[in-house]
Amino acid sequence: MAKFPSRKWFEDLAERAAADVELFKKLGYVEAAVGIKIDEGGNGRGYVLEFDGYRVKTVAETDDPVPASDFTIEGTLDTWTEMVRNIQKNGEPDLDHTLNRLTMAGVPMKVVAADQLGEDMFYRASQTFQAFFNEAAHVPTEFAA
Repeated sequence: MAKFPSRKWFEDLAERAAADVELFKKLGYVEAAVGIKIDEGGNGRGYVLEFDGYRVKTVAETDDPVPASDFTIEGTLDTWTEMVRNIQKNGEPDLDHTLNRLTMAGVPMKVVAADQLGEDMFYRASQTFQAFFNEAAHVPTEFAA
């Protein structure tokens, strides 16, 4: 069981997703460096997930994922935790807890990219990124208090 958020948790998630390669083949090939930024009350954790084909090839922890990624999904620890808990409870997110919904204007997460092409990459492959996070339903997780 890995603590959320942690590099180990994202590695466990990547391992679980790799076991479901047929799903990711249906969704299509993705080559992207995806930043994850989790704000913990002014402090933050950052991760860069390197999507390569139908899997996540590497997970790196970083202070600031923005420069090392094509785009970064930013949100508070509470928002990320709520999304993961919702996926674990339901097997997939309800409509209010999808990445697409959570990153819409005026809601708790945002997509940050150096340019429009990076941001567009998020939207073009959002089903793949959502399917990746949906694997959290099968990853034993310990949450911070």
